[in-house]
Amino acid sequence: MISGFHHSCFTVSNLDRSIEFYRDVLGLPLAFTESSQASGDDRSEALGVARSQLRLAIFKVGETHVELIEYITPKGRPYDRVNSDIGAAHVAFLVEDIDAVYQALLAKQVRFTAPPATVPAGPMKGWRWTYFFDPDGISLELIQTT
Repeated sequence: MISGFHHSCFTVSNLDRSIEFYRDVLGLPLAFTESSQASGDDRSEALGVARSQLRLAIFKVGETHVELIEYITPKGRPYDRVNSDIGAAHVAFLVEDIDAVYQALLAKQVRFTAPPATVPAGPMKGWRWTYFFDPDGISLELIQTT
């Protein structure tokens, strides 16, 4: 029934600022941007958000994608969840050298929860990971699995 994973999506407050972060800071290739206003496409019913107008950006990440949506109308509320809250989510970006990526992002003023940690035991033993935040405070993760 399900054949794969296509994309993850986050709603952001300022698409231009988020494009700069995901493209220029994280280095993700921007595949395209789109505006429901420009296309005349009314996605309100499908989105379940009445009278919505939006702008979006799609980034290529390996074989999958990350989508960012800014609702022009209606404006959303700020994200105020912590990782333990029901419905909180994040995307984990696979990296080959977590220490190098961590240092490079620190130099670009990216905010992290802590330096990379190593899983001490179990099926993920040796994996290294850390959480960081985008400009809207959305939780993201770096992970090195080898």
